[in-house]
Amino acid sequence: MAITRRQFIAAGGAAGILLSTPLVAGTTATRVELVSAARAIALGKNQRLQISDHGRQALWYRHGSPINLTTGAANETRIVAAALDGDNAVLLDRSQRRLSWFRPDGTLARHIDLTDLLEPADFVLNGDHAVIADVHGHRLMRLDIRNETRTWLESDQPLNGPASLAKTAERITLLTLGDRRLHHFTLAGHSLGSEVSTLTMPGGLAAVNGQLLIMDRCQKQLCWADRSSPLLTLPQTGAQQLAHLSWQPGSNLLISV
Repeated sequence: MAITRRQFIAAGGAAGILLSTPLVAGTTATRVELVSAARAIALGKNQRLQISDHGRQALWYRHGSPINLTTGAANETRIVAAALDGDNAVLLDRSQRRLSWFRPDGTLARHIDLTDLLEPADFVLNGDHAVIADVHGHRLMRLDIRNETRTWLESDQPLNGPASLAKTAERITLLTLGDRRLHHFTLAGHSLGSEVSTLTMPGGLAAVNGQLLIMDRCQKQLCWADRSSPLLTLPQTGAQQLAHLSWQPGSNLLISV
């Protein structure tokens, strides 16, 4: 049973509210949680990162207790993405162009500078590699996080504003904002071709139980990649906007509004 438009609208936008009917992807149901005033990123293992103050503050929630993660001076910091690498949390700082690893106690373990990128916007981890989207550099980097070697990934079409990444068990998908295109790659970084999204203004991706979910900021809706009808919709007349979506196995689908 999928979530209806009426149930999503009725949920309003209160922080942490759970919709009563789960989202169904494949054969598995996932609860949907709306989060306001922060960008919520699911990390898996019942953990999440919540980013506020325009990326200057990052709180890592482990076992219910928040740990403040600091990558530098607040005016130089803009955290935009995060993932787990083993027990460590990895944060992408857009302003400092840096990946930083934090131990479970919140101390900094290591970092990798990304000075060859103009404006990193998102990343996914796959084994010993990170794939990083450079939105203003119009490039996609595959970084070996052990020896820090870098390669550039090519698609069948130019990468016009790479902005959001999602990884399933079989592939990695990149959304480019300039042409509303979805670029597909193998986990090793080889191009599988691309396609134009049917959405008016796609702004983010999430892989949910092996299926690709796309956020459309203009229409305030979420759609599966292979369907044009909306799965979730905010009222067009309201002030709320879909800002970010994130999911990991065992977590809720976190929708930041």
